[in-house]
Amino acid sequence: MLTYGDRDMKKLILGAVAAVLLSGCVYTGTNFDESKLANVQKGVTTKQEVISYFGKPSTTTVDSDGNEMLMWTYSIGSAFGADAKVLTVKTHDGKVESYAVSKSKI
Repeated sequence: MLTYGDRDMKKLILGAVAAVLLSGCVYTGTNFDESKLANVQKGVTTKQEVISYFGKPSTTTVDSDGNEMLMWTYSIGSAFGADAKVLTVKTHDGKVESYAVSKSKI
């Protein structure tokens, strides 16, 4: 039979285990809504419109032809594995030329 003190100890242990498991989740970047890609049209959608859909990109680079590459990255992981996704948008003269989403599970 459990005494009052035993029940309190069980609750304390279960709470500590839950805290350890929950605190094991780590994420980086800002999650982006892939469904908004339906609004993106090559040669029509502007860089500013893309930023309004997905927020500020994690990385911006310019290639040797002057095209701008905008990247949004997001990953979340725990002791049980991790998920990551990257959205890359290439712009030419301020308009979307191409885009891609890549996902991985670790």
